[in-house]
Amino acid sequence: MEPAFSLLTPSQTAVLPLVFDSPHSGIHCPADFNTQVPVEFIKTGWDAFIDDIWQPVVEQGGYLLHAHFSRMYIDPNRAPTDIDPELLDKPWEICQPTKYSERGMGLIRRFALPNKPMYDRKLTQAEVLHRIHHYYTPYHQQLQTLLDALHSQFKGVWHIDCHSMKSIGNGMNIDAGISRPDIILGDLDGTSASGEFVDVIAKAFADKGYKVVKNKPYKGGYLVSHYADIAANRHSVQIEINRALYMHEQRFEMNDNYQHFKSDTAYVAQQLASYVSMQIGR
Repeated sequence: MEPAFSLLTPSQTAVLPLVFDSPHSGIHCPADFNTQVPVEFIKTGWDAFIDDIWQPVVEQGGYLLHAHFSRMYIDPNRAPTDIDPELLDKPWEICQPTKYSERGMGLIRRFALPNKPMYDRKLTQAEVLHRIHHYYTPYHQQLQTLLDALHSQFKGVWHIDCHSMKSIGNGMNIDAGISRPDIILGDLDGTSASGEFVDVIAKAFADKGYKVVKNKPYKGGYLVSHYADIAANRHSVQIEINRALYMHEQRFEMNDNYQHFKSDTAYVAQQLASYVSMQIGR
């Protein structure tokens, strides 16, 4: 079975409590997926190359965790109970669908694209539990363990949840049909991270000429809300990057600007590492 994730560790001895995670950069479709949609539909939910784009963080003393499995199979950025009952062959008391499930984008996707059902059948509880136990839970356990260990060592931890977004939202998105900015930072309207930390990210991107927006329309998902606790010096921010900046959206290939953009994200990673270093007294 394909490993659920990879964890890249700092390439230098001066470790920082800085953790990037990319829950949607995987494209592996396990054998029991049994979806009816073509791979081109699966790829629309893929944060292609995001794990590579943020790889420079490990050169700055940070960590990078990234999933291998497709978020269309099971989504690490959803609550484990965010299950659409319409997907299942019988009622299940653990189902607590949220706004994501209502749009067909819960823990288990109901639709790949607008009006394109993922399955031509109902799923069993056993199927869902298999996905949770073998993919979702290991990813979260690794992230929790890492964040806790760094927090214990440094009395603080700074977490970046890394994503990409289509340049224009589709019918399943809350901003359908609207052109998106270069970068959207989500801190749950100022409740998941210190304003100073968020401003460092915003300024670093702005330094390189990118248009940065905060919390509109993306405020941060489950990973940010679940792992943030400002009072305990645990800070989490979601970064959404416009795919048009670095890839051909329809072909799922790097574009001619890819290496330039990656050098810019390396600068962002360096600025974040400098900030975290100051916070821990280095």
